[in-house]
Amino acid sequence: MPEDALPERFQRLLDRTDIFDLVRFERLCRDQRDFAGMVGCYVPNAPVRTSWFDGTVEDFAEASRKKMTAGSQAKHWITPARIEIKDDRALVESPACIFDRLTFDGVEFDIFQYCRFVSRVVRTGAGWKLASFEGIYQRDRIETVDPRQEPPVDWKLIATLRSSYKFMGYTQIKRGYTLNPELLGDDRPDLLQAFYARERKWLESGP
Repeated sequence: MPEDALPERFQRLLDRTDIFDLVRFERLCRDQRDFAGMVGCYVPNAPVRTSWFDGTVEDFAEASRKKMTAGSQAKHWITPARIEIKDDRALVESPACIFDRLTFDGVEFDIFQYCRFVSRVVRTGAGWKLASFEGIYQRDRIETVDPRQEPPVDWKLIATLRSSYKFMGYTQIKRGYTLNPELLGDDRPDLLQAFYARERKWLESGP
């Protein structure tokens, strides 16, 4: 490797480490109810879209606070794995698992949602910050805590939901949330193709 290429490579490694740390810390803050810390990982008014929320990060923090106060125990395992950096912009993609324990009709069960999180990231005077948060849903499953019990679900309703997030979607509906049927998912390659094209365009040219 040419010696004059080392500083650039070193900077890219530092940027990669900083961004991956940021992505992990943001989810930790959310799961540990450190909402000020979570919001601090973003630029102001960054858009956040999940299965149950679509709005700014500030509103997401307040909605998460209310949801968790009402009893939600959802946690996230996240592994940042892919990053593209161009100048002061970056795209980061992270395989993830969302898991929650719920009780419907007296039956306790666990829900597991396998997904990927994608974020725009921008370099600011305070370092790298997230500029968006988007989930891409792959598949999910449900299992009762007591394996002798049947899952407490309406299978006819389950059959009408998207295969990439049908069980998670069912739990959202059951708890009174409006489920978006057009979320990004591996079962909708048309949506994914348009999404990735839009994100790459932003990476190359900015807003």
